[in-house]
Amino acid sequence: MSHVSLEQFGRYTGVHDEPEKLQSFIDAAEGMVENYLGYELGFKKYVTVTHGNGREDVQLEARPIREILGVSINDEPMPITHFETINEYIFYKNGLFPEGRRNISVIYNAGFDADISIPESDLYDGGGNALLESGITTIPAEIIITILRIAALLESESNQNIGVTSKSFADSGNRTFVNYTNFNKFLFPISKFRLKRV
Repeated sequence: MSHVSLEQFGRYTGVHDEPEKLQSFIDAAEGMVENYLGYELGFKKYVTVTHGNGREDVQLEARPIREILGVSINDEPMPITHFETINEYIFYKNGLFPEGRRNISVIYNAGFDADISIPESDLYDGGGNALLESGITTIPAEIIITILRIAALLESESNQNIGVTSKSFADSGNRTFVNYTNFNKFLFPISKFRLKRV
């Protein structure tokens, strides 16, 4: 499911033709963002089996964790009230996760609700700055803007513009070219939402 609408993309770029083609750019951009973040954006149920580490926390495979549905330690079900979460981590309030191999099993819901009804004017100030605070339930504005930017660059490349812009300087006669096909600089602003690798 796409988390950015064709209407948002059209308002962002001014391009409205060939909706199937535009949707493919949005989908590709979302795929790049999810690959960079290390998890799917959409809300879904997960089952993570991981190793106990002798600490009070273990990392799960998606964020933000919205609800813990079940936890087992060494195949023994535990009361979910013994646990709390922050981002992609679950914390054992009453002790430590015992060391072991694949001895921790967690069933949980994680991800963002899609809200593709947010108008672009509420997301973006025209200067690349997010206007909304990041919430826990809807996809943060910075992520939506990043998807729009990358999709717009993919659309530009499809018209054989190869993602390059130029600026002419009348006094010197020089032109400066900037290649935008390296998406890393567009992904960097959402690094705070990235799954931390441990």
